[in-house]
Amino acid sequence: MARRDDIPSELDAEDVSPFRRRTREVVVRRGRVPRRLGAILKWISLTALVAAPLVYGGYELAAYALTSPRFSVRSAEDVVLVGNRFVTRDDILNALGMTSEGRGAGANILQVSLEEVRRQVESLAWVRSATVARSYPNRLVVRIVERVPIAFLNVGGRVKLVDEEGIVLDKPDGASFAFPVLAGLDAASNPADERARVAMFQKFMREVGDDAFASGWLISEVNLADPDDVQAVLVEGLTTIQVHFGHEDFPERLGNFFRLLPEVQKTHAIVDSVDLRYRGQIVVNPQKPTPPGHGQPLSSNAGEGIH
Repeated sequence: MARRDDIPSELDAEDVSPFRRRTREVVVRRGRVPRRLGAILKWISLTALVAAPLVYGGYELAAYALTSPRFSVRSAEDVVLVGNRFVTRDDILNALGMTSEGRGAGANILQVSLEEVRRQVESLAWVRSATVARSYPNRLVVRIVERVPIAFLNVGGRVKLVDEEGIVLDKPDGASFAFPVLAGLDAASNPADERARVAMFQKFMREVGDDAFASGWLISEVNLADPDDVQAVLVEGLTTIQVHFGHEDFPERLGNFFRLLPEVQKTHAIVDSVDLRYRGQIVVNPQKPTPPGHGQPLSSNAGEGIH
């Protein structure tokens, strides 16, 4: 056994271990972060190797498509028009900045703004709506819905047409229509008022147009200057009568007019206008001017209105 005297003087007694310990190696463990980072870098490298050719190929393909004449609108025949009756190909081509001879062609369909083309086509008065689509490799397909005219319109002495939205249309060359002339729209105070008058005209024609025609009378003109009084000019042969229908009960009032006719024919009177707005009475105004308030009511009994 070692004695205390054998312990080196440099060591303090508290520093001397009572046991001899074997030196052990310290193992340093690798953290998880570097391993994950390596996997991520490997994945990125593989992705780049695969994506690089695809990106390059896509770039080359896009460059080819945007510059190749194969995708260019080469002539007016490459514009396909669907749904037109009165709108001509020249109208559409002019809206697109082209002509039937091919001037203005050459645009690449991939660079054409379909929305802009749609707006240009819808700027035409006769086009109510339009859709535009690409048809590869080099065609544009334009589908339109035309406006539907409902009446003639006298605008400054020129005959025009008007649709249900109050849009004024030029009469197409060679086209024929069987419409009455609609008057009084210029008295509308705003577009909404104008549309309301047009709607009143449509309601009137739906309710009495067929019955009048079946009875041999033609409605040649409808005046809506007064929105509360639909004034219609009815024509049969050489007979022309202006009839005040008011703003309601159109079929009933037309029936009253037809029942009135035999009595008018008995009097051999030349009638200028008939007012059907009053309940229980029909006022007949002779063609010759009469003092205000002296319209003649006709009935089966003299002096009484027709009920």
